[in-house]
Parts: sequence; structure tokens; C-alpha cells
Amino acid sequence: MNTWITTKDLAKGIDLDNYPNTIIPINMQNNLRTKRKLTYSKVGTKVVYTKQWIEQYLENNIREAQPKAN
Repeated sequence: MNTWITTKDLAKGIDLDNYPNTIIPINMQNNLRTKRKLTYSKVGTKVVYTKQWIEQYLENNIREAQPKAN
């Protein structure tokens, strides 16, 4: 069964399997939802996420480090 994660929980920090102490500030969550980059559900006026949705967002946005150009 999925455990719902609230916007406040995610802003305070949660532990995910591959990403310990994951923090996404509320204003960034708002931007990601507006741009349809972070999956969410609404229960009344409350926005909630699952760990799977947050991990999926993080996995899809991994960027390889590039050496600094001189």
C-alpha cells in the first residue's frame, strides 16, 4: 500500500530508498507541478505524493557532471 507524502513532509525531508534525506522546498514543488514534471494527487485541496512518484522524478532528472570549460 502506498503511503501519502504531503508537501510539508517533502519540504522537511524524507528518506527514500536511493535518496536519503530528500528535500524539495514547497515553492519548487509548486513549479514542478505547474510544469507537469512531478506527479501528484489532490485530496480536496491537499496535494500528496508517493515515494515512487518522487523517486521517478529524481531518476528522470539525473545529469552527468561535466568538466568546467576554460
